[in-house]
Amino acid sequence: MATMMMRRTVTHFGPLQIAICALVAATALVHLSLGAITSMMVATQPALVASMGGATALSVMAALFYCNFTGYVVLATALYLPALRRFRRVARRMLIGFAAVTILAYVVVTQGHFDAFGIADKACEGLLIALLVFEGRRAR
Repeated sequence: MATMMMRRTVTHFGPLQIAICALVAATALVHLSLGAITSMMVATQPALVASMGGATALSVMAALFYCNFTGYVVLATALYLPALRRFRRVARRMLIGFAAVTILAYVVVTQGHFDAFGIADKACEGLLIALLVFEGRRAR
């Protein structure tokens, strides 16, 4: 009678992976808070909202912030969830692309009117990209 041997794989979760998760959590929470702040502005400050492009434009921005939060959480989960281990390379590449598009979108949307909070978040995303690239090269 043949016995099937299941290979037990243990995912290494060290300082690099912790740093990546911390950066993802930080930028995801930034986007969640921006979505909440924008939604609250639309609901409570109609005069200010009108001067900033209107309720529709700010509602779209709030939705984009929420989507960005969700994207970061889903991609980071896909990156380290043991059941999705075979998709790790794809998840890493998607997370790198997602962060890069987020940085580019910030530059386009702000039209050169950068603030310290935004720059700090984009630096966080840039460091996230660098760590993901490093991790990907190490995984080869």
